Amino acid sequence: MDGSPESEIRRRVAESGRITFAEFMRIALYHPTGGYYASASAFGAEGDYYTSPLVHPAFGASIAIVLFRMWKVLREPSPFWAIELGSGRGVLAQDAVGFAKELGPKFNKALQYVALERYSGGREATHDSGEGLHHVSTDALPIKGATGCIFSNELPDAFPVHRFQVKGDKILEIYVTRNANGVYVEELDVPSTPMIVDRLASLGIKPADGFRGEVNLEIGPWMASVSASLKRGFILTIDYGHLAEDLYAPSRSSGTLQTYYRHMDGASPYQRIGRQDITAHVDFSLLQDEGERVGLNPIGLTSQAEFLKGLGHHEFLRKVRTGDLSAAERAANMMSLNELVKPGGLGDFKVLVQEKGSGIDTLEALRLGDVDLSQVETPLLGDEHMPLMRGAYPHQSWEMDELWPFDEGSHLS
Repeated sequence: MDGSPESEIRRRVAESGRITFAEFMRIALYHPTGGYYASASAFGAEGDYYTSPLVHPAFGASIAIVLFRMWKVLREPSPFWAIELGSGRGVLAQDAVGFAKELGPKFNKALQYVALERYSGGREATHDSGEGLHHVSTDALPIKGATGCIFSNELPDAFPVHRFQVKGDKILEIYVTRNANGVYVEELDVPSTPMIVDRLASLGIKPADGFRGEVNLEIGPWMASVSASLKRGFILTIDYGHLAEDLYAPSRSSGTLQTYYRHMDGASPYQRIGRQDITAHVDFSLLQDEGERVGLNPIGLTSQAEFLKGLGHHEFLRKVRTGDLSAAERAANMMSLNELVKPGGLGDFKVLVQEKGSGIDTLEALRLGDVDLSQVETPLLGDEHMPLMRGAYPHQSWEMDELWPFDEGSHLS
């Protein structure tokens, strides 16, 4: 055995005859000596996909603004803990903490930003970057009793999922095994846990014969851990996914499992094991249900486009459009800003906000409010961000008017 994730999968299949897809996915992504997320190449501009923090630093600035609004709602506690789960190489952390300086010395002093990542990516396992930014390599949530916000960007979509298929009137689990030629194949059998059937039954959903889908059984324990770490404040989850009625709709009868390799959708999770990403769309109904079970109240579910517009995205666009930049700088920044709210792309990602002991019950209190962005520095693309032509989607050369989707003076909320 060579210690690779595929070697470990083969060993377990040989030992047990088969494994659940959740076990396969966990080894492929998180094996300590070759899993996808153990590789530095998974993160940053050279990774296999891009995320909002890599597209433009205005995303990190918007996170700083919503953290500032949360701090205000909680009556300016010090310290105010901002705990990012799955921080990767720390681009979001750097952008958010950098922009926090624009929001006043009192907030900047109170802010303690903790970037948690299972794999250190070559950094020390735990270190202080100064000015309230701490990087910690851990697969747990080591902070308890925090007042502030625990948040993530594209994290639950990488939790290992159990896959199922409907056969007649039965829900069967999809297992992974190998045939006589050593090729990975799938087989159907009774579920490894009743929680798979229970989840679908709780929704009153009966998918049609042949329907394939996923159930994420890690969300419950994750919500419990997050709630236990938070004394008072907010949970902010940004990811791609759906409410349960859409996730299990007939139009998704093939499931939502996706793989990514060098910015392209892959054909099979059983190829390039440990070298490609594997994800599944997030069940936002389950996030809310499991959150409520452990004392987290949902106060809003919206799109990333609407979330960012409510935090002043229009002002970032206006200042880049009218600022003292070269034509090339202006075009690059406008294109990237537009991408963050693009319909059919990042703009359709969902944003869920849950609260615990904050005293508010809607998202309105967390919008831009009295923050005057006309008086702050506008964040601009840096070397750590990804040029869109190297991203996952093709782009054409747009005219400037097409890159400016809002009317002058409009305030989007």
